[in-house]
This record gives sequence, structure tokens and C-alpha cells, in this order.
Amino acid sequence: MRILKRLARPLVAPAVFLLLALAATWPLAMSPASRLPMGMESAATVPLFNVWTVWWNADRAAAGYGDYWDAPIFHPQKGAFSFSEPMPLSVVAAPVIWITGSRILAYNVLLILSLWFNGWATHCLLRRLHLYRPVPWIGGAMVTLLPLIHSWLGVLQLVPVFGILWTVAALYRFSLRPAPMGGIRIGVALAVTFLMCAYYGLFLVLPLTLSAGWLLGRRMRRWRMWSALLPGMLVGVLICLPFAKIQTRTASDSRPPHTQRYLAQFSAMVPDYLVSPWPHGVGVLETADTAAYAGYRLCPGYLKWGLSAVGLVFGLMSRRRRRWTLFCLSMLSTAFALSLGPWLRVAGWQPYMFLVAHLPGFGQARNVFRFAVLVHLMVVLLAMLGLHGALAAVRRHIHLKGLRRLAIAATVFVGVMAVMEIRPPAQALYPVPDDALNRSWVDWLATHTPVDSVIVCIPFPFRPDVAGYQQETEWMYWQTFHGRKMVNGYSGYFPGAFLDLKLSMAEFPAPESIHRLRGLGVDYCVVKRDSIFAEPTWRLAARDCLLEPAFHDDAAQMDIYRLMAMGANPP
Repeated sequence: MRILKRLARPLVAPAVFLLLALAATWPLAMSPASRLPMGMESAATVPLFNVWTVWWNADRAAAGYGDYWDAPIFHPQKGAFSFSEPMPLSVVAAPVIWITGSRILAYNVLLILSLWFNGWATHCLLRRLHLYRPVPWIGGAMVTLLPLIHSWLGVLQLVPVFGILWTVAALYRFSLRPAPMGGIRIGVALAVTFLMCAYYGLFLVLPLTLSAGWLLGRRMRRWRMWSALLPGMLVGVLICLPFAKIQTRTASDSRPPHTQRYLAQFSAMVPDYLVSPWPHGVGVLETADTAAYAGYRLCPGYLKWGLSAVGLVFGLMSRRRRRWTLFCLSMLSTAFALSLGPWLRVAGWQPYMFLVAHLPGFGQARNVFRFAVLVHLMVVLLAMLGLHGALAAVRRHIHLKGLRRLAIAATVFVGVMAVMEIRPPAQALYPVPDDALNRSWVDWLATHTPVDSVIVCIPFPFRPDVAGYQQETEWMYWQTFHGRKMVNGYSGYFPGAFLDLKLSMAEFPAPESIHRLRGLGVDYCVVKRDSIFAEPTWRLAARDCLLEPAFHDDAAQMDIYRLMAMGANPP
């Protein structure tokens, strides 16, 4: 029995945080192969696009990563996959696709794994700090349920923050005992962060670099420490370089740095950190105005802020915890300042615009407010230090056994309340397009057209907002089954040729638009019957030699037309 307990003990924490991740995304676990969590997204555009991204990584892994960057969207654009987050580590979900064929299930498995690892990584880090036993559990739960992450649950690449926590844990471990293996841990953890979310990888480096000195202290003057750290940094660079090089080259070639005015729209402001994504469970500090708040909602919770303030005081007073406290405070302050983007001015100088001008990547990174994720993680770490300090004070100053137990229970209860004060609501789930309903036309493309065929899917997007591109990501979802190249597409950045094509497609099926498609090498048009383009296309195919009916799917209300070669006559 004792042997079984010893074997089971290491599995308790993983099991608890896995169950918590499933509960936090409920009712997703009831339909993981047919629903997508939306977070606070107003349309399913981004979730569907990330389903496609997970599929593309799995598909390229099966093909030995050939033509990885030349994704089959925006044809004939080269390097189309570099226009958005590639998430190469999402390949861990590839076996789900290979075994079950379900792209949606693979996506949701990756999402749950990310939340699971977030909590577990926090638990492990806090245990390494030797805090009182309840604290790592509360801290792990706090990160698993972190309001900011759950408000971004519809943007898969923003969910995994465990790479950031692994990097911090590796640096802390290295500060205690500098060794080459410790440096390698830091490099690998940084690489994991970047390969799961390039935004997080880019945004982590500067705050971490500016704050690491608090942990490393006088060791930074010694060559021995640098000789142990540099091999790890080299490992991290070598892992990330193939991806960062392509993305940087694409950005510099096709995307000029964002202007100050543009970046200001995507930067946080100080009041944003006082408004939560959802109402506080405690409710006492919530105002009626927050429901209509137009800014970013970046408040981690008032109890978390309060506990982090306690942790700051306790940590600075404790000689043993002082370096760790200053590290967390430095990380928090730097990330907070950077999240303000161009809004932050120091004697007229704008630090963020200096980074845009001098550091690669910052000029192309649009969503500056995402630095807030580092603020939230540091708030949690400081809050757990505050909880530990409160428990230590109770143990030290209350001597009556019964009263001490009551005080400990009350302190732990405050920690639990801090976890639950901003509870994520039940997830809004998007029902993915019906595979069975659309199987006929998708299978026809997959089996009756050459593998190098190029298609265009109508209607084309015309609205500039994210919701206007949901149809595009639905077309991309079907592409994961038929595998044909598309001139359609969606990404974080749109190539100029695609934006020009949108103007021509507004007049489809005018002869000029058909000639434009033919010039791009398009072989087939897929047209939805409920679009305004369906009837004109049918009439043109009935009387002209530009289009030829190829396949009709009455169940899915889809029609496929073949583009005729110049001078061809219909049969």
C-alpha cells in the first residue's frame, strides 16, 4: 500500500490541474470533436484559422516539413505561412489528427493541455520556492483560471503561458546553482515559449533580461556564470532561428513598422488594469460603467492585486525572499510600462517607439497590450508570496492552537476567494460546419481534380472586420480535407496581391474578374448558392464559355465550376 501511495503521489497534482482545466472550459468536454470555445471572440474566425494552423503543422510533419512556409493559401503567394503565428509546437496534437482524422478534437486537446500545463507549471515553480503547502495549489489554480487567459480562449496561441513559467523557473534554478545544464534549460524554455507563441517569446526577452540581475546578483561579474549561461542561450537561438529568420525576413520585406498612431490603438492604458473581463465575484468594487467600458479589460482581480501588495511588503522585508521579490517586481513594472506602448512618455521620450526603431520584431508586433500577460503572471507570483507571508505571520504570532487553525483556514480561504473572484463564464461554443453535410463537394474536389489544382471560393471577403473573414476560415477548414490550393485565405497579415484581388472579386462573375482568376492559375470556382454571386454565375455558365458547370451539391448548396481556357468552347 505504501508503495502504491508513493507511486501515486506524483500524479496527484497533474490529475487535479487536468480536472480543473476541463471544468474551466465546461461544457467543451461534452463535445470536443464538434465545438470550438470562443472566449470573448465575436466570431469564429480566429478559432477556425487556428484549427487550420494545427492541421497544417500536422500535415507538414507527416511530409517531413517540405514546403512548410508555402502554405496553400493566397495562391500564388510564396511564404504565406509566415504571415501569422506558425505555432510549430502545436505538432504535439498531430497524432490526434492522424489517428482520429478530427481537426477539431486535435485543437481542443491542445487547448486543454495548455491550460493543464499552465497550472501544473505554476504549482511546480511555487513548490521550488518552498512556500507553505496550500500555496502552490492555490497559485496553480489561479493561473489555470486566470481571467486574461480565459478571455483570450478563442485565440489558441495566447493560452499557453507555461513556457514563460518554465523560463522563470529555469532562471531561478540557475541562480541558485549556475551550471551549463541550467543554462540549457533556460534556452529550451525560451524556445518553447517562442514556438508556441511568437508574441510571448518576443515580449518575454526584454523584461527577463532587465530583471535577471536581481536573481543572478554578483555572479554576473564572474566568467563562470556566463560560461554556463551562453551554451543554453546558443541552444535557444539555434532552435528558434529557422522560424524567427523567415518571419523577420517576411516582415521586413512586406511590412513596414507600424506607426505610432496605429500602435496606440493596440496599447493598454492605466485604467484598463482596473476593469476585469467579467464581473467580480465579490462585486463590491464593480461599477455600472464597466459593462460599457471600451478599452482593454486587463484587471486580474482586486484580491490578487491586494495579495500581491502584501507579497511585495513581505518579500522586501524577508532577506531570503528579497531577490525573488525584486525580480518579480521588475518583471511586472517593465511589462506594465511596455504594455502602454506609445502612451508612455518619460520627459517627452517614448521608450516603446525606441524599441520599434531599434529592435527587430517590435515594429511589426501590433497587439502591444499583450504584455499584460506578464503583468498578470507576476501578480500571481507576488500574491502567492503574500499568502505565504500571511500564513507565516499566523504561525509565528498566534500561539493558541484552535485560534491558529482558524486563522490559517481564514487565510487560505482568502487565497481561494482570490482564485474565484473573477470566474470565467460557461464557454460559448461554436458548432463547426457539418462534415457530413459538406462531404460530397469536398470529396469531389479531393478525388476528381488534379492535386495541383487551384480553386477560388465565393463569396470572397469584403468586410474589413474579423467577423467578415469567418467565411474565409470556413473555406480553409474544408481545405484541410480536399487539400487544394486556394487564392482565398486569412492570416495576421494580408499580402498586397490578395487585397487587390478583393477589389476585382466584388464584380464576380464579370469577365474581368474571371480573366484575373485565370491569370492566377485558378482552375475551379466553388460558389455558395445562398450568396449574391450564385445566380449570376449560373447564368454566365449557361450561356458563356468562361465557366463550365462541374459539380452540384444540393445538400450543401454548393456549386463547382471549371474555368475554361481562353478560346475554349463548351461541350
